[in-house]
Amino acid sequence: MGSASARIGSRERAPQHGGGHGGAFCAPAFDIAANPATIQTLMRDADAGTRERLATALQQRHGNAAVQRLLAPEGLPVQRWTVGLPPATADCGQVVSYLDANSPHRASSGWAKTSVRFSWGGSPAYTEADGAITATVSGPTVTKAVSVDMPAWAPTNPAMSQAWGAMSGMLREHETRHEEIATEWEATLTSRLSTLSVTVANRTLAAFNAAVQSEWNTWLAEHQAAQTDIDPFTAILDCSGGEPESEAEEEPGTEGETVAAPEG
Repeated sequence: MGSASARIGSRERAPQHGGGHGGAFCAPAFDIAANPATIQTLMRDADAGTRERLATALQQRHGNAAVQRLLAPEGLPVQRWTVGLPPATADCGQVVSYLDANSPHRASSGWAKTSVRFSWGGSPAYTEADGAITATVSGPTVTKAVSVDMPAWAPTNPAMSQAWGAMSGMLREHETRHEEIATEWEATLTSRLSTLSVTVANRTLAAFNAAVQSEWNTWLAEHQAAQTDIDPFTAILDCSGGEPESEAEEEPGTEGETVAAPEG
């Protein structure tokens, strides 16, 4: 077995590590007997290392599905793309190679992808003074759509199962932060759209939409920058606990796909 590391934040691929270090991943004994609500509270308030151990222990006792349900934010379904490796696969390097070659997001985001789309709506309201026409957005609305896609696999090798569960937990936690940024920006966009005032050449809907869209595109670029600020991210798939013998850099991508499209 080997060890592997990959930067797999929503739009980021990173170093792959393959090595010949045998043996199983070693960690202090850690077990969970609490109910899911208690575990969720513990994970929310714990440091990163404790959260990882909690996720690993939960995975060992209850399986990958329990970890995924616990870490998924309420109300947001997580898509799953199927990893087609045999469940008994024990080599982390083999898993990394498979994910790099078969992920549906390999060209843009690596192993997982979070997509965020915002759209705006509203009607024009005009005022005119000294020959200049000013438009504001009446009844402004902002719609947010978020999707998260992550790999799904249920390895049966004990060391791989532990490594996969820990990696999935770290990755899901990172994706949740991208979703939180999108929620923060939903409020920001709503506030800005409500107070927006633009100068238009005439009172046509086309002129109004073009002027608002120009401002909207600038705001989306700011949201994109906020998403990119938390990348690159590294989640570790480690079956051995040893040092990697080699690594290969991947080209970085960008985070948070945004589509600028007005409603109606």
